[in-house]
Amino acid sequence: MDCDELYISLLFPPSDYVSGITVFKRIAENNHKVDVVQSNFKSDDFTEFNRYVDEYINNRIIVDIDCKIDWPACIFKFVDKGIKAIKKDYKKIYSRSWVISNHFLAFEYKLTHPEVFWCAEFSDPLIYGLSNNLRKHKQMIIDDYDYVSKINHYIDIYNNDNGTDYPLIEKNPSAYFVAEYLVYLFSDEIIFTNNNQQQIMLNQFPVDIKQMALSKSEIKHHPTLDSKFYRISDCNLDLNENNINVAYFGTDYYSKRHFESLFYAVESINHKYKNKLHIHLYISDDKLVKKLIPSDIFTVKKPLDYLDFLNATTKYDVLIVNDVLTKDNYAINPYLPSKLSDYLGSGSDIWALYEPGSSLSKADLKYKSDIYDYDACRVELLKILDDYGLKDDNCTINGDYFNQRLTDFNELYEKEFRRRVKLEREVKKLKKENNEIKSSNSWKITKPLRRLRNK
Repeated sequence: MDCDELYISLLFPPSDYVSGITVFKRIAENNHKVDVVQSNFKSDDFTEFNRYVDEYINNRIIVDIDCKIDWPACIFKFVDKGIKAIKKDYKKIYSRSWVISNHFLAFEYKLTHPEVFWCAEFSDPLIYGLSNNLRKHKQMIIDDYDYVSKINHYIDIYNNDNGTDYPLIEKNPSAYFVAEYLVYLFSDEIIFTNNNQQQIMLNQFPVDIKQMALSKSEIKHHPTLDSKFYRISDCNLDLNENNINVAYFGTDYYSKRHFESLFYAVESINHKYKNKLHIHLYISDDKLVKKLIPSDIFTVKKPLDYLDFLNATTKYDVLIVNDVLTKDNYAINPYLPSKLSDYLGSGSDIWALYEPGSSLSKADLKYKSDIYDYDACRVELLKILDDYGLKDDNCTINGDYFNQRLTDFNELYEKEFRRRVKLEREVKKLKKENNEIKSSNSWKITKPLRRLRNK
């Protein structure tokens, strides 16, 4: 069957990158077959999932590429090989960052097919990172003068055709800046995942392009897969059905996300049914969290394969999703956790630990609490207990929780400090012994023998 729509996604399934999965979810949301240009990266964990992806793909255009990192050499390799591999004309193309290589290839195709409708999506802000600092990675500089000149040539044409005076790109620009600029100028439709993201990206972009970009942009939250995907796997979680089973599925901590308000909510209450709670934390980087969890009500587990994860979300009573913390960096939170879209298809209740004013704070969910307001988090936890028939009218609050928590932190840090000091002493001792051996007469005398052995 012929297809007139092309999706550009370097890290598409069977790669296990979240962005590629979101691209597939966009395809499934539209429920018609498309062509996809992608790299040859794959994950063994995604082999089964990829068979279901195939149902929505008419043709896969595979680009043989040996780099995942979004730096210019990789970008241009994907663009060069990708544009040669695309052999037909399409009515519509779609690209999504992350990774930004997708936008560069889409732009290249748009140049040779100006009639094509280019829809471009941003997953997160590009030129600004989590701390709202300009990304200034040296390896992300585009130092190809001819390529920059080519872009500037088309900016001139755009200005002449539209009566505008958008500035040309200066020498050695950031690839992040170029990717955003190309989308704003040359795409036909721009998708942002939430209003805050749109506002931050357009307000903070160094070129005044806001009104033009707004005129062709729309807000579309991350899509949710059909319920059939939640039933493909049937994972055995060995849950005690007499408990309220709560789960969090995430990545690494502690940095821009943490669980301190949740720990407080659990540990600050003296509740006769508290042990009926069991909170499961599925986290890839689990070493630190294991040291920080305050009680056996919490269990830390390794992440699940994607299909197992989808199925697991249907088996928990409550699912926790939390915001990235941005209040010290951004005026408003521009991030919307993509995990929410997976949770929404589960049928389970959802508890959002939100940052005030964020998109997550505005979501219509059963349980919500301000992530900075520890008491509000406690109140919401008590509400969950009440809703599951575990009310305790004599519940009291442990007013000494924070002092105890600080003591725990101090003991943990002191233990870690002593471990590191001991390790450093052992390293110094080994270096000293090594230097003594190398300066000894026996070492010098046996040097010819060591040469013979190495030969």
